[in-house]
Amino acid sequence: MSDYLSAVFGESGLFASRFPGYEMRDGQVVLARMGDLAMREGRHALGEGPCGTGKGVAYGVPSVWHAHHRGKKVVIVTANIALQEQLIRKDMPLLAEVLPWPFTFALLKGRNNFLCHARMGESEARGELAGFIGDDLDRQLADVVVWAGETKTGDVSELSFVPSPRVWSRFSIGHDDCKGDGCRFRDACFVERAKAVAAEADIVVTNYHLLFAHLAVRRETDQDLVLPGFDFLVLDEAHEAVDIARDFFGFMVSEFTVIRLARFAEELGKKKLADQLLREASIFFSAVADHARSPAYKCRLKRPGFASAVQLLKPLDELAGIAAGIEEDQSLDREYRAEGRIVSRQSDTAAARIREAVALADPNKVYFINFDQKGRAKLCAKPVHVADLLRKELFGRTASVTMVSATMTTAGTFAFLRAEAGVPDDALEVVADSPFNFEHRALLVVPEGMPDPREPKFVEAAADAFKRVIAFCDGRTLGLFTSYRVLNAVYDQVRSNSYRVLRQGDLPRTELARIFKEDVHSVLFGTASFWTGIDVPGEALTGLVIDKLPFPHPEDPVVNAICERDPQAFNNYLVPRAILTLRQGVGRLIRSQRDIGVVVLLDRRVVEKSYGRGFLRSLPPMRMTRQIENIPRFLEEAAHARAS
Repeated sequence: MSDYLSAVFGESGLFASRFPGYEMRDGQVVLARMGDLAMREGRHALGEGPCGTGKGVAYGVPSVWHAHHRGKKVVIVTANIALQEQLIRKDMPLLAEVLPWPFTFALLKGRNNFLCHARMGESEARGELAGFIGDDLDRQLADVVVWAGETKTGDVSELSFVPSPRVWSRFSIGHDDCKGDGCRFRDACFVERAKAVAAEADIVVTNYHLLFAHLAVRRETDQDLVLPGFDFLVLDEAHEAVDIARDFFGFMVSEFTVIRLARFAEELGKKKLADQLLREASIFFSAVADHARSPAYKCRLKRPGFASAVQLLKPLDELAGIAAGIEEDQSLDREYRAEGRIVSRQSDTAAARIREAVALADPNKVYFINFDQKGRAKLCAKPVHVADLLRKELFGRTASVTMVSATMTTAGTFAFLRAEAGVPDDALEVVADSPFNFEHRALLVVPEGMPDPREPKFVEAAADAFKRVIAFCDGRTLGLFTSYRVLNAVYDQVRSNSYRVLRQGDLPRTELARIFKEDVHSVLFGTASFWTGIDVPGEALTGLVIDKLPFPHPEDPVVNAICERDPQAFNNYLVPRAILTLRQGVGRLIRSQRDIGVVVLLDRRVVEKSYGRGFLRSLPPMRMTRQIENIPRFLEEAAHARAS
């Protein structure tokens, strides 16, 4: 261990002197050592740290040391706001208090998290701040207006509630709608102020979307325009990086995209052009929708020319030309020219995306059609692979990238993540031990006699298994499902018992999680978003039931393309993806040293199929049984051992 790491984490180190009863966590130290070595030698690194490792402090200590002693700027990237808030409000202040090396840190969020003076002014001028038809939205609107007159940061997280998108859209904009230097509120812009603070900070915490926006802009301009220039990157929740990159470097274009541009055209006095845009957009996207509902379409577009865009592209190109002329006219008002720049760019982008999608122009992308909640068609695209892009723009242009997560390995190796993310071959690797004693605190149950999940009688058998687990655990059960269909079918058979059963979709996700924690004997059923991010330490979560091995859906456009291109896709892609998702789900169970519980996996394939061994090897070292009736005895013995 580097001397300074011993001085921080050691038995008589800074943490020990600051916190009575401190015990060094070996996994935390291993991750810290890896991060230090990567930054010191300018190498990339992969570090898996299970729940309870203390990953934020593990990579935070070397980040602070290298920032203070070597003048290196470190950017820490996360996938969700909760972790960003933990780093900014807990981990970084803790390090600032304990470590003897002064440093500064800042949080940088996307533009749509900030109040925009210009957008609010436009909303007020249009009468959009007068109110909605609906008491709750009216209250939100009034509260945001009051807050807007008082805030010093413009950060929406200052509000005591999460405003409805319908409300917040009247106060904030995205990057594409920003007037930049042409905005009369530029000097008072909250985003620019936040960027200025981040530019001076030693450590910046941000999200993946901003990181990928930074990479895209830097690739085009060779300038650091989105994030400040940095020396080292730490990517937390790194198992999500590739999917976020696929989303970011893809696109979506819809009739609403053109409707917004038609509004611009009308504001420019081009009523005839606006009407033409609306008419042709309706015709084109109706044709897109008709194709998506036809027998010729299945999950993604495979042949070009499925709809003609010629008549829509003409007015889009015309609008782009008119708007570009406004941008270039030096005699016009600066803000009006900025609006011209926005319209020109957005028109060009919409036309380019429609042309690309109709032609299926990029062989590394999948093109597909989705529908919004109102049944309107959207043309979408995603890259199938982002490894080459990340290898060049991320790893190739950063001295050290450290990727960390609780779930990065499959069957004991980083091979899948390396291939997906384009990680260079010489990157360091570390797998930290869990601080939790799974062997004595957790039991894995794969019940005998369950039908194959693909058989019709599986749902009824699953409902019976849920009833037994809920009874054995006295409620206190989280059910994770791979589909709403099975969730709803099981819910219908289970909800009549004596325990309160909560279901995803009946209340907001955060409210469901809160009730589940507070009503200790309640039961919660959830799908995809509940496999990650829900943290319920203590007795409220004692039983975790998973209906099936979480293989990616075969009709997902990216999955479909990968399976078509790779004859070994089942082993090379589907199984590793399912293993990572299963590990995330199982990770919901043991969240503290005192937790005990059971994982019940209702999918017999994990013990009957040869690929099941990879799943079992990837899980924590729990005892295993095929008998669901062993649950009460295990819980009793584990509780007794914990008490003694």
